[in-house]
Amino acid sequence: MAANNLAMDVRNLKKYFPIWGGILKRVVGWVQAVDDISFEIKKGETFGLVGESGCGKSTVGRTILRLLDKSGGDVFYNGKNIFELNRRELTRLRQEMQIIFQDPYSSLNPRLTVSDLVGEALKEHNLVNGKGRSSRVRDTIEKCGLQPHHLRRYPHEFSGGQRQRIGIARALALNPEFIVCDEPVSALDVSIQSQILNLLLDLQEEMGLTYLFISHDLSVVRHISNRVGVMYLGNLVEVAKVDSMFTSPLHPYTRALLAAIPVPDPGEKREKIILKGNIPSPANPPEGCKFNTRCPEAEGICRNKAPVLKEVEPDHRVACHLVKNGR
Repeated sequence: MAANNLAMDVRNLKKYFPIWGGILKRVVGWVQAVDDISFEIKKGETFGLVGESGCGKSTVGRTILRLLDKSGGDVFYNGKNIFELNRRELTRLRQEMQIIFQDPYSSLNPRLTVSDLVGEALKEHNLVNGKGRSSRVRDTIEKCGLQPHHLRRYPHEFSGGQRQRIGIARALALNPEFIVCDEPVSALDVSIQSQILNLLLDLQEEMGLTYLFISHDLSVVRHISNRVGVMYLGNLVEVAKVDSMFTSPLHPYTRALLAAIPVPDPGEKREKIILKGNIPSPANPPEGCKFNTRCPEAEGICRNKAPVLKEVEPDHRVACHLVKNGR
C-alpha cells in the first residue's frame, strides 16, 4: 500500500495500564488494553473498529490521537510519527486530528454556550478573531444541521441528537482531515442514529474527511465503513473490506458477532453461535490465542501459540491458526 495514500499507519501499538496494590502502592500487574495491533487507514475512507465492551477499541482511538501515551509501537499520521513530535508540532497537529465523543452531554461544558463551545478551539489556536470567528462558528453549526439562534443556548437546552451535532460542529471547527468517532451514536435513539450517520457521510464527502469509526454495533459499522477491524481482548483478529467481512467472515469470533445481529424477518433462519464462558481479564489473558477459552473450534495449537494477523485473501487478514487460504 503506497505510503502517500495513508492517513494513519498504526504499527505494533501497545497500551498497558498499571495495577497498583499493596501497602506501598506498587505496580503489581498490567491491564493489557491494547496489545500489539497494526492497521492502516487510507485517506478519505472510514475504518470501522468493532468488538465487545472492554476490548480496547476506545483506548486505540485515544492513543493514536496521543490523548494517552503509548506503551509500545508507533503511530504515523501522514508519514509523521506522532510520538516523536515536540509540543509545538503536536499543537499544530491537533488542528488536523479531532475526536467526537460517545456521550454528547458529558463531553460538553454546561457553562458554555454553543458559540463558545464551537469557537473555543479557534480561539485556542488563534486562527480567526472577532467577526471572522463568529462567522466561522455560524457556518460550522449550520453545516451540522443547527440554526443561528442556537448559538446563544446552553447544552442542557438541546436534545441528545442536537447535542451530538454540537459535538460534531466542535470537531469540525478547525477544519480537520482525520476524526476519531468514538461510538458517536450509541447513546442516541435509533431514528436519530440514522440522521447522525447520514450527516457524517455527507460531511465526509463534502470535506474529504477520514474517519476511525469505533462502535460495538455491527449494523452501524456496515452502513458507514469501507473497511472493518474486529478486536478481541486488545488484539485485532480480523481486518477486511466491509462487504467481505459481512458476507464471508473467517474468524470464529467475527462469525459469532455477526450471528448475534437481530434480523427483522422472524421467519429467516440463521446459524446460532453461542459463546460459552466469560471474557478473560485483560490483566491476565490466556496463553496462546486469547479467544481459545470461548472458541468452539479451538485446537491444541490455539492454547499454546498466539496467532499472527496474516493475509489469507486479498485485503482480508485474519489471526487464526485454523484459517488457511480463505477457510
